[in-house]
Amino acid sequence: MSDAPGQQPWQQPQHPQQPQQQHPHQPQQQPYPGPGGYSDPLKGTNPGVSTSTPFVWVLVVLPLVQLIGLAFWDIPDYLERTATITPGVYQSPFTAGYLAYMGIGLLVYVLTVVFAWLDHRALVARGIVKPFPWPWAFLTVVYVIGRSVVVKRRTGGGLAPLWLFVAVYLITIVVAFSVFISAFAQFVQTMPSLPTAP
Repeated sequence: MSDAPGQQPWQQPQHPQQPQQQHPHQPQQQPYPGPGGYSDPLKGTNPGVSTSTPFVWVLVVLPLVQLIGLAFWDIPDYLERTATITPGVYQSPFTAGYLAYMGIGLLVYVLTVVFAWLDHRALVARGIVKPFPWPWAFLTVVYVIGRSVVVKRRTGGGLAPLWLFVAVYLITIVVAFSVFISAFAQFVQTMPSLPTAP
């Protein structure tokens, strides 16, 4: 069969159809709606919904609780016990202060997971579509960051906990680093007087 009346199959049309040109004033269609080709199909699904739960604020301040353990742990004594070698004498570095510090750290870790689960459940109860998964709390800092990004996409707000969390985390790092540096400097001063094995 021919493509057109009076035209043989082996004959090419003399005037092939030109592709339709886009009007210069029309915006060009982008193949991907978002940067990097990613678009969140759930963006703006919960506009204006409050995402401030008491649980997320507990998560924000929990890193400060771990600093309390530093008040119990005598770090110069710990370093001295691990560096001192006395024949026939064993000094365990695992003092009560050290165990208290480790116990508080473990407690903070467990509470991070628990409050992330409670926060996730509260967001679901408020109708937030697919909140950030709470099991990411097992990686500690990941949950608050991911949660804030997701609620921002869903509701248009909810970044306040993230900014406070960043500030708290930086304070925790600075304080802990300062304490360890001070303890190490104190330990170095006592090194010449430490007994060693002959």
